Amino acid sequence: MLRKILLISISFLIINTSIAQPAKSASGNYNEGARLKDEKKYAEAITAYKKAIAIQPTYKEALYEAGWCSNELEKYQDALSFLLKAKQQWPNESKIYFELGYVYQQLEKTEDAKKNYNKCLSLNKEYDLAYKALGNLFFDQHDYTAALENYKAYISYAKDDISSSDFYYNKGYTENELEKFSDAIESLNKAIEIKNEEPRSFDELGYAYYKLDDADNAIKYYNSSIALKADSHVPYVGLGDVYKDLKKNTDEALKNYLKAIEYKPENKKSQYRIGWCYNEKEQYKEAVPYLKKAIELDKNYQSAITELGYSHYALGEYSNALALFNKAILLDKKDDLSFYYSGLCYVGMKDKTDALKMYDALQALQSTYADKLKTQIDGM
Repeated sequence: MLRKILLISISFLIINTSIAQPAKSASGNYNEGARLKDEKKYAEAITAYKKAIAIQPTYKEALYEAGWCSNELEKYQDALSFLLKAKQQWPNESKIYFELGYVYQQLEKTEDAKKNYNKCLSLNKEYDLAYKALGNLFFDQHDYTAALENYKAYISYAKDDISSSDFYYNKGYTENELEKFSDAIESLNKAIEIKNEEPRSFDELGYAYYKLDDADNAIKYYNSSIALKADSHVPYVGLGDVYKDLKKNTDEALKNYLKAIEYKPENKKSQYRIGWCYNEKEQYKEAVPYLKKAIELDKNYQSAITELGYSHYALGEYSNALALFNKAILLDKKDDLSFYYSGLCYVGMKDKTDALKMYDALQALQSTYADKLKTQIDGM
């Protein structure tokens, strides 16, 4: 009996001791969350932060950290909920607006993202990552002027060396779009220093050198892209342009454009330029299907329509040619080339009256083709 009483007493003692142990405080749970976050155990960290918030619903630091960890786990709706509550308690804390900007960016709510990134910067103009994020948003919207402005600000405020090849690629691409080709070359070389096996940076370098009329360097970098076996049409289109425009080598240009459509048949530019090359080589029948394909891909591709008209003109198919030239003129009333070849079609058809109408149109446009057409009309 005595043994039973003793055992019961010990049990009560254990239970009472357990009950007497204090539960973790809000700050204790927060500290536990911070430790787990440092160990990259984000789900467990969120659990600890939630416990802190349950004890102290206005715990702004815990709300922010729970939002941050939710972003890391790509649980954006959860992150949004935590961060909006954190903002209520901490309305002038820049990092909350940065995280909110990131959430909205991932949810494809671009204007909300911009608003929050800008609020972040209004509170802390040196918050470097906000400039980078804004730059990327403008980059995606093809607003390259705004993108470059923010990329430059990011560089000026960056606290550490920038080690992102993606950043320098985007900056170089933006500078190419803004025709700042020398700056683009500098940025793209930095991208390659960070990540040497990235074909798109070589492609953009090739383009920059092409626009600077440096054919040899353009060819070098496009070939570097191909050497990485990217299986992309881009470097072949670039090489085609270099050989067509700078080297004046139609055969090499044609070879590369044909290679480009092996990788991307729906690239209208390649289809058009193949047609152009065949016309240049006086292989007009060969040009026709490629130019038709370009127009099939873009029914308002005015350059391709004019070029196909030229193919038919050169083949003596004047009615087909005129129909195409008229369509091109409807798309661009200043397309003097289409007026000129329309006039030549009328000359070929012995229709002096309509040929003179084309001459008058060219004169109104103050085109150098006017005198050339008049010479042909006078020779009828």
